[in-house]
Amino acid sequence: MFILALSLATATVAGVSDYYGPERAKLDLVRPAPEYPRIYVRAELPDGSLGTFLVDTGADISVLNEGIATRIGLEVERGWGQVEGLSGTAAMHRAVIPEIRLGAMVVPEVEVAVGLPGLPDEVSFMPLDGLLGNNVWSRFVLEIDYPADLMVLHRPGSVKLPKQSAPMFFDGSHVYSPVQVIVESGTHTVIPKIDTGASELTVCAASGLIFRDAFTEGIETVRGIGASETLPPHRFLEMTRRIEVEAVELGGRRLARSSPARWIDFENARSATCGSGTRGLLGHYYLGGNRVFFDYREGVLSVTKSRRKRRSNNGHTLWYDHDVAHNGDGPDRGLVQAKYLLGMERDDDAVAALAAFVDTGSGTPEDQGEARVLLAAVHRHRGDLAAAWDALEPLSPGQLVDEHEIVATVNGLLFEERVDDALDLARAAVAARPDTGDAHVALADALLHHGQADAAREEVMTAARIEEYPDAHLLRRARIAMAMGDRYGSMAHIRKLLQLYPMGGTFLWFYALLIDDESDAATFRADMDAAVAKLHPHTRPFDFLVAAHHALGEQEEAEALMAEGIEAHCGSMADSPLRDNCMAWYWSLAGVQPEESLRRIQHALAATGDRSDFLDTKAMVHLARGEYVQAHDAAKAAARLSPDDVYMLWQAERIGALSAEESQP
Repeated sequence: MFILALSLATATVAGVSDYYGPERAKLDLVRPAPEYPRIYVRAELPDGSLGTFLVDTGADISVLNEGIATRIGLEVERGWGQVEGLSGTAAMHRAVIPEIRLGAMVVPEVEVAVGLPGLPDEVSFMPLDGLLGNNVWSRFVLEIDYPADLMVLHRPGSVKLPKQSAPMFFDGSHVYSPVQVIVESGTHTVIPKIDTGASELTVCAASGLIFRDAFTEGIETVRGIGASETLPPHRFLEMTRRIEVEAVELGGRRLARSSPARWIDFENARSATCGSGTRGLLGHYYLGGNRVFFDYREGVLSVTKSRRKRRSNNGHTLWYDHDVAHNGDGPDRGLVQAKYLLGMERDDDAVAALAAFVDTGSGTPEDQGEARVLLAAVHRHRGDLAAAWDALEPLSPGQLVDEHEIVATVNGLLFEERVDDALDLARAAVAARPDTGDAHVALADALLHHGQADAAREEVMTAARIEEYPDAHLLRRARIAMAMGDRYGSMAHIRKLLQLYPMGGTFLWFYALLIDDESDAATFRADMDAAVAKLHPHTRPFDFLVAAHHALGEQEEAEALMAEGIEAHCGSMADSPLRDNCMAWYWSLAGVQPEESLRRIQHALAATGDRSDFLDTKAMVHLARGEYVQAHDAAKAAARLSPDDVYMLWQAERIGALSAEESQP
């Protein structure tokens, strides 16, 4: 329960109360993990339940997940209008929440857009009910203390901000403030939206012209609220420009963080992507680490150093404690509470909660399916494959499809050499869920293992038709083509992948491994150069470029890229298993430092136990050392832990073939 203070303040605009509550109220900011960039706050809904909401000063209207709107009985106006985001426009359904409670503050009449695409139901395992935008925050002076994980809502007029504060313009929808961007050529001023829901500094269309003397161009993902989850990922790739930034000054404070600014829609005088009138966005990359005040009514923004004790509020911990306090910790709460425990990295307790849930048959059949698949995933992550199989055993083929586990289960059976069981299960899955692509993909993998490559190809194509995406599963199709002896067909599929996703280093590497003669090599080099030319320098897949050049025998180029990659990817890692793995990975791909590579990856695995990415590195280290049997063993172990990852499957298959060749007299 929230308790209102006895001394209440009421602010009113246009006849509607802005809020009811004291002069100020403090709320914990929550995050799904320490140092997670975006911030969230919990609010009480009209039915007395708590919800978690993204704090988004870049949104003019708040957003509510449709399931929550239905649960609390809101009247939803369908097709009411449209909203704009970085990913374009989306249809908006409208509702009004009678009131929400933010700590001691009661905020009445909150208009919300309902059920927008692109907003997930969970962040990690923390529930997400929506976002709160400026139609809530503009009722207060909003204080966000990032290091202290604290929000303070102040009555307008009750806070005196520092003299070095900057002017802030609020147009009733969005917040703008002048930002000084310091680049090598000098200092330039832009006026972006100040957006806690955004990440970096983005400039739009003509606003970027002041930076036209120094930039790089490349493809990257531009995706936000309004992005349909059903569209292929390449639909969100855009050509952008990147500008090297030395520092940014905002609200009277120099934010000495260097990160390339992003310039989008640079060919247009008016930006369709950024929305009408938007000059840019500045987000949490620069705001984080500071104490930020938004004074909407006085038109002032201030960024200062936090003077409070640094805190980190893990939302999973708060939700776990809340659930136990309100519902107890009996077996029937095992699925819900296990998710929170996993977010708290209390894996042993999560396993115990899930085991109790499934043993008592709690929840619905759908809940049982989800719990068993989650339990299997934890066991698999911990390297306990026998326990994973025990968890999955009671599930029907249809349940495995519904829980997106069928591909992993079928391939897991294949690695257990239960090949007939795998094929029977895949066929039963297709019979149970004929209109689900995953079932046909699982059957394709089983058929391929049985040597029925033609039938496997037909199943993958059926999956692509069901998913209404003609270019789906191209890497699997390439793998099947190779099994059919069609090397050029395999290369054609991977070339298409590289055209769609030029940042896909995995595709580049597999492509390089298919080269058979100098004519192939010339085509590959042209395709590789074309792909790299589409990327910003800092987004190049250095590791797989190293592997590709090494495979071509271009050792000087491989080692030069290796040095760049190690600096970019391993350099910022403290001494840890992750750094050991990173160094061993790069060295093995370049074919250098064989002894140190093996020592590093063995040290990493000893510290963490078996994990698929580290075992994949171990396979490459042994391969670079000419130890084919050990390489194949490591690759198989990696694939057994990630049996739904086609990269891991093909890697084990490829190294197995090399091992077989080497063992022949």
